[in-house]
Amino acid sequence: MSTAERLSDSEIARLQARIDELETELKSKHSQESSKHAETDKLRTDTLDKTSSEANRILHALSIAFAEQLRSAADVVKAVSEEAFKRREDNIAKDEKATCARIGDLENDVAGVLNKGIEKTIASHRRVVDKFYETYHEGAAS
Repeated sequence: MSTAERLSDSEIARLQARIDELETELKSKHSQESSKHAETDKLRTDTLDKTSSEANRILHALSIAFAEQLRSAADVVKAVSEEAFKRREDNIAKDEKATCARIGDLENDVAGVLNKGIEKTIASHRRVVDKFYETYHEGAAS
């Protein structure tokens, strides 16, 4: 005689009810685990996507700001050289006979050229920061 034949109908019904109860409990645990994993899935997808996007925006803005810094450095060099040539032309125009620079003029010219370079350098930092800010916020709009 098999095990099923030895059990009464009431025992079979009780065991079936217990099986149903355990299956319901298992499904409940599985759905709880799914909700636990929902945050992990969100972290893996949404948060990582947002982090990646933010890192891309920052790196793009930094590279553009670096290019702006190079442009600003070139502008400083240009301003300094133009100031040096302008002062040379002014000195020649003052005294057409003396084409060589006097020591007193040289000291003043060097100071003037350095001042021009420093002024231009100080002004260039704002351009670089503004370019970073502008580029960073362009990425947020898209």
